[in-house]
Amino acid sequence: MSITGTARRGGVAVEVAPGGALRGLELTAEALRGGGPALAGRILQAVREAASEANERARQAVTAELGVLGDDELTRLGLGREEALAERAEDTTPDTWRA
Repeated sequence: MSITGTARRGGVAVEVAPGGALRGLELTAEALRGGGPALAGRILQAVREAASEANERARQAVTAELGVLGDDELTRLGLGREEALAERAEDTTPDTWRA
């Protein structure tokens, strides 16, 4: 099973693994027109959103396999939770998993 998170915003598309490791990055001409600082901001925001989604999916998969773990234990596993983004990420998390 491969767990990733994706986000698109302002001509930036990212795919990340749980923990935020970047797996893919696509930039459109639109994204490049705003200049370096704006592009960097959009990339970082997209990575944060995608990492939150990937982490939430991984948290659900780990919990399904190992049972309920506390937030501290999941954070030590590198599956921290950014509360401001967690609700959006939960909406993208499947209820069941296939290996």
